[in-house]
Amino acid sequence: MTQLEQILEGITGGFFALDRDFRLTYWNKAAEDGTGLPRESVLGKLVFDVFPNARSAELGEKYRVAMKTKTFQSIETSYRDERFEAWYDVRIYPTRDGLSVFFQDITPKKREQREKEALMAVSHVVNTSQFLDEMCVAAAEKIAQFFDVPSKFVCIYQFDSRRSLLHLLAPSAGEIPNITDDVSHKIVDKADSSAVVATALSHQDLITDELTRSSIAPFFIREIEDLKLKSLITLPLHVQDELQGVLEVLSTKVDTSAEGELGLLSVVANELAIGMSRKKLMDEITVKNVQLDNEKHRTEEANETLKRFLATFSHELRTPLNSIVGFSEILSEDVNTLTPEQVQEFMKNIHVSGKHLQQLINDILDLSKIEAGKMDLHVSDYPVSYFTDALHRVFQGDLARKKVDLVFDIGNDLDQITVDQMRMKQILVNLVSNALKYSPAGGKITVRFGRLEGDIRIAVRDEGVGMSPEDLRRLFQPFFQVKKNGLAKDGTGLGLAITKRLVELHGGRIWAESEQGNGSTFSVTVPIMVTSGPELEMKTAEKPAKSPRDEGLILIIEDNPDAAELLERYLRSAGYRTEIARDGAEGVEKAKRLKPKVITLDILLPLKDGWRVMKELKNHPICKNIPVIIVSVVDEQHLAFGLGAVDYFVKPVGREELVDAVRRIPIRKGTGNRSPKVLVIDDDRTAVELIEVILEAEGYRVVTCLDGNDAVQISIDEQPDLIILDLLMPELNGFSVGAQLKQEEKTRNIPIIVLTSMDVDADARHQLETFTTSVMTKSRFTKNDLLREIGSIERMR
Repeated sequence: MTQLEQILEGITGGFFALDRDFRLTYWNKAAEDGTGLPRESVLGKLVFDVFPNARSAELGEKYRVAMKTKTFQSIETSYRDERFEAWYDVRIYPTRDGLSVFFQDITPKKREQREKEALMAVSHVVNTSQFLDEMCVAAAEKIAQFFDVPSKFVCIYQFDSRRSLLHLLAPSAGEIPNITDDVSHKIVDKADSSAVVATALSHQDLITDELTRSSIAPFFIREIEDLKLKSLITLPLHVQDELQGVLEVLSTKVDTSAEGELGLLSVVANELAIGMSRKKLMDEITVKNVQLDNEKHRTEEANETLKRFLATFSHELRTPLNSIVGFSEILSEDVNTLTPEQVQEFMKNIHVSGKHLQQLINDILDLSKIEAGKMDLHVSDYPVSYFTDALHRVFQGDLARKKVDLVFDIGNDLDQITVDQMRMKQILVNLVSNALKYSPAGGKITVRFGRLEGDIRIAVRDEGVGMSPEDLRRLFQPFFQVKKNGLAKDGTGLGLAITKRLVELHGGRIWAESEQGNGSTFSVTVPIMVTSGPELEMKTAEKPAKSPRDEGLILIIEDNPDAAELLERYLRSAGYRTEIARDGAEGVEKAKRLKPKVITLDILLPLKDGWRVMKELKNHPICKNIPVIIVSVVDEQHLAFGLGAVDYFVKPVGREELVDAVRRIPIRKGTGNRSPKVLVIDDDRTAVELIEVILEAEGYRVVTCLDGNDAVQISIDEQPDLIILDLLMPELNGFSVGAQLKQEEKTRNIPIIVLTSMDVDADARHQLETFTTSVMTKSRFTKNDLLREIGSIERMR
């Protein structure tokens, strides 16, 4: 060994020599130790074969430049694979026969530098972010940059100790398609095998090659394979032994080599935990401040309402009392000097004032009784004509004096309603009286009775001057009066407040629609079957009215009254309280004030669209953790079925109902003069024969099947334009038939009408949603119900 070789073998840095063809001619011991490559395995080989990642990298270019120009070159570079990562300071010296290359391992220095850079980057995010979720998303992006993976593979969970939940704050929900609640809100329980839950329970770091234990891996299986991600790392985010959350990172390193990442992650996790703790505390302070502001606002509003009421009520009391006292005094002292006409006029004034005072006292007593939960309903069946006749009698004189027409529009499917007759009459009198007050001379008031899904709907429409949006928002508050120039402002403003309470006492709701200059419409819905007793007493004892099973408040942000009403009906039937916001701005304000359990959000909204509303909700400390369900325009037609819009169809089916239903289904048009073909699947031979007779008389071709086992094959062979399917069949029931039809390519697009005598419960309804075009059970329906259902199908398709 030459003296030079002895020197090269004794140095701590790696050294190798290249000939003019870039082949390795020398490889010292330090190079062996530093790379793990013995010299006999590399000598004679091209340097680019030994280090393939250098061929197209900057390091390879440095080799070529040094060889070509005979100039010194240097670079700091890294070598990475799934098991190894190191940084080197490389110095390249040209020689007569090629190149001499010295390299020094600077990995510890580089790791320390990277840790400082990561800490500074995350600290900047922590100190500049306004909201916690914003901070976590930005921090996840910084961490992902240092680990050279997409940001969606860095998850940050916040721990909620009160509910033992982990809330996913990063990545944002938009980066994970079809994210589910069990991912975004993980229950910390031993039954959950995910890595983040295990870390939350043990408060220990975790490194594993079981990527299936990642929260988000199932959503990105193909991408994980393409990126060759090998390991999963989770770390608890602690502040003084208090768990703030969990950090999860997917790495390209295998699990045995990923331990080298823990140093960097531990530094970042500590800073992130401190930031989360600080933001959480600030959010709690902000929430408390907002709550205090809301309480202050409510107190001030209550005081103002009380002052306004006392002023109005005292005035309203004095006015009839003055008339009663004044005219009675004249009659008692000067009756002998008055003419009979004067006496009659004075007595009439006393009578009118006494009636007004009586009504005022009754209103106050009614309102206080309702608020105290002491008003009971006595319900029974009454013909609609009972209420129309009563309204005609009550308002006959006033209508004639003002020359206003009172018109009734009663649906063909509505003969009687089940209500408390005295309270329903009070509701209608209040609404018609209000409409008459603001109707112009020669105008018209229309009262409509009809059906809306499973409710009775009553709408009172006037042609008056209308109301502003501000008036509409305050309309049903006690003691509030709409002020219109040139119109009487009599009353205390209790009528509509009492009406609202009476409607809610029936289990219904009331709302108003109006535009200034275009009149107003007051709509009331009450269930078809109103019950009485303790259940209704409970409703009135609470503010606002709740169902006996109170599942919490849901805010519906929806400008379409019908869509909002549908959502509200089904949510209330499930035991939830509901509040409606008609535009985006109102939705954000109500979300802040009411703090609902869930929010349903339309996208196409006035003032603020749904995306702006979503952004503001998620950036607000009070609202950011409230679950939001998007109800977009493409899903509106599905809404009626997805929320369980179930009607009932009686067997044997009536001719008119069946024919109309079939005609409204958008069945395929036959070629030439071919009549549409209908397949009837039902084991009830009598029902099948009846349907067959009805449809054939209308020009349809009917194919029948009495056995569910044969139904699928017959459907494939016959290719009908429409299928009428019973659910209760022996052996293979209608649920199984429907599911198989939707799996077959030749039958999956054929419309299906379910004709059944069974009571469709929630589980059955869920199964039906996967394959039915419409669901009709065989009781409690009307013609219009059926037409509306089939019409919905036509619009959907």
